[in-house]
Amino acid sequence: MRARARFRQPRSAVLLVALPIALAACTPVRNPATGELQYTSMSPQEEVRIGRQEHPKVLAEFGGEAKEPRARAYVQEIGQKVKGVSELAQQPFTFTLLDSDMVNAFALPGGYVYVTRGLLALADDEAEVAGVLGHEVGHVTARHTAQRYDRAMLGQLGAIAATIAGGILGGEAGAQLGQAVGGTLATAYVQGFSREQELEADRLGVRYLARAGYDPMAMASFLDALEGESRLRARLEGQKDTVPDWLRTHPRTKDRIREAAAAAASKEGGARDRERFLAAIDGLTFGESPAQGFVRGSRFIHPDLDVRFEAPAGFTLINRPNAVLGRTRDGRFLQFDLGETQRSADPASYLQQEWVARQRLERVRAITTEDGRRGALGLGRVNFRNKPAAAMFAVVESGRPRQFYRFVLLREGGLSPADLAAYEATVRSLRRLDAADRAEARPYRIRIHTVRPGESEASLAARMAIPNGAEWFALLNDTARRPIRPGEKVKLVVRE
Repeated sequence: MRARARFRQPRSAVLLVALPIALAACTPVRNPATGELQYTSMSPQEEVRIGRQEHPKVLAEFGGEAKEPRARAYVQEIGQKVKGVSELAQQPFTFTLLDSDMVNAFALPGGYVYVTRGLLALADDEAEVAGVLGHEVGHVTARHTAQRYDRAMLGQLGAIAATIAGGILGGEAGAQLGQAVGGTLATAYVQGFSREQELEADRLGVRYLARAGYDPMAMASFLDALEGESRLRARLEGQKDTVPDWLRTHPRTKDRIREAAAAAASKEGGARDRERFLAAIDGLTFGESPAQGFVRGSRFIHPDLDVRFEAPAGFTLINRPNAVLGRTRDGRFLQFDLGETQRSADPASYLQQEWVARQRLERVRAITTEDGRRGALGLGRVNFRNKPAAAMFAVVESGRPRQFYRFVLLREGGLSPADLAAYEATVRSLRRLDAADRAEARPYRIRIHTVRPGESEASLAARMAIPNGAEWFALLNDTARRPIRPGEKVKLVVRE
């Protein structure tokens, strides 16, 4: 969660008017990658304008650019190299490394291409990074990003509908919960390409890999690594199945990997450039960033905000740039963020007159946190997943002018006395960090290590600072394909 998280309700009236205009104004454009004449609501000039307009929003949603300048410059260099052999070689592209531990990559109209820290850490060499960038460049050159613009407009309306539905019962707080649920679904819909578009982007990515002098088999090997990461996360989180972020928006199965490999088989082999890649990611943050805070089991620790809290037992916490979300399997939900006040000086006034102003809260009372901060809480109702739910709303002083920490803790149906006690304990647990918290909030980083004689996979995996280090070591270093030998370079995850 960033230090200045805010939620703003979209202006639905503007979008409702703009939608029919956008759908009606289709423009015939020659596809630069296929030569076909296509009809979309966007001209190439409009694509560039939309990409430029949406770029700051993407940065805000994903926590901004990664903090490591060497890795950022590396992604930009490889992206420009791949773009330079595409059909849009003369068009300016912007390649951005996002400060997110998600494994994801995507593109906006107009040549705005993004990859995350999480994806960069998972890749095995430069050719795999180039393959991902080539795939995303393919979506732009084939005008897939423009073709889905109309779907994006519809997706925004779906998110607005969820926001309005949440706001009816819960005011601004209810609207936020609508955005957290409905907005996520809309985003997944908007970002999803058709199977035909994905296959075309695969073929174009392989084309660009070969033209740029890389091994075109790299795309297939990276897709295999993605499936390995999916299986590992599913096993560690006790789930039957999980889908990594890139696979949610770019559906991949074993047959897709075979198809990419078959396309690559017709091309000449090329470079993998693993040494250059490893040098570029040495020191890269692994996992969560200090600028967004850390989830450590049931605790959330934010060194920049100098604050922490403890979630109730059974909650799984998910850290996002705008909020911390928590949920359980039995229908309980938690949201924590930072809100700004226009006029209120005390928590109770902000709670009832600004944040949850559209309904009358019950049992409103003052509370005090572990470190003496003033707060207030009350009970109300929200529309959660299109069903009414009982919720506890709580506000706590942040120590910063015109800002309050906010909690929404709810359960589908009703809140039991045990729920109320556990939720209030979570609010009261909010406090400043102590020395132990700050030690635990140090980030993990990737360090490149040259294997010495006598070192083994087991001994190197024991040096991994993260939980389940052996499994992560095997995944990050692809030990199934590359046995550990003296002189080889491997990725270690350490805490510094």
